[in-house]
Amino acid sequence: MMTKKEQYDEFWLLTKSVLQDSKIDADEARVIKRWLEEHRDGNSFDFIITKLEGFLSDGYVDRFESTKVIDALGCVLRQLRTAE
Repeated sequence: MMTKKEQYDEFWLLTKSVLQDSKIDADEARVIKRWLEEHRDGNSFDFIITKLEGFLSDGYVDRFESTKVIDALGCVLRQLRTAE
């Protein structure tokens, strides 16, 4: 099992690579969702997983949704950082 620091470091690298173009597309959102599902502990990450499911329901992440996902990624990073 990964420590919170290891999760933070891995998620930071994932986020950094996904945000190279400053937007999130559907494929990137699926990758993020899968990582969050694999690393959830109890109810952790449920808020963003639920958002991602909603955004992906039509198979497309528009500009507004992309911005919301980027904001949520910051929340996840803060959550992992404070849990260290």
